[in-house]
Amino acid sequence: MDIDLKTLDSSQQYKLLMSSVLPRPIALVTSLDRNGVINAAPFSLFNIMAASPPTVVIGIDARAPGTPKDTARNIQQTGEFVINLVNEPMADKMNLCASALDADVNELEHSGLTAVASVQVAPPRIAESPISLECSRLTALDIGNERSIIVGTIVHYHIKDQFYDVEKGYVLAEQMGLIARMHGRSWYSRTTDLFEVHRPDTSRYA
Repeated sequence: MDIDLKTLDSSQQYKLLMSSVLPRPIALVTSLDRNGVINAAPFSLFNIMAASPPTVVIGIDARAPGTPKDTARNIQQTGEFVINLVNEPMADKMNLCASALDADVNELEHSGLTAVASVQVAPPRIAESPISLECSRLTALDIGNERSIIVGTIVHYHIKDQFYDVEKGYVLAEQMGLIARMHGRSWYSRTTDLFEVHRPDTSRYA
């Protein structure tokens, strides 16, 4: 099957791509508006793009034509946000943060998640998250159709003690139980079924 994406409307393109590029890590993003109201929203159009400088990207659609989502507006106004990674015990509460609530409603209170003060940015991190990344906005790209890509620099890193080997400087990734977004409106995957593929030894060709 060959599909020219220009022949599909936006909803068809969305359905095709969201069901194909899998699994996608989830960023539960916390931000603040100018009045200090906390917003928390999950995004799966998210990933790291570089380790040095530590760089993340988040793709954000508009809430409606002419109306940006609270997360995009807050980051544009304040330049700061926190990416909270999501594990399985957080799944239901993360999902509640995706509710269509008014801008003055605190999604953390609505979902039962706990706000904890960050170190270098104003928006709080989430206590339940195994890893939280404090970020400052590097740039925002308008890609058309009321969609934007936020590029951020990680300025501070939080990880729960039980998921970090201090002596080795090693994240115990297999113990965190992170989840990822899959296809359709409600499917997710676990990261507990792992397998290992060793990189080829190319030293003999050097």
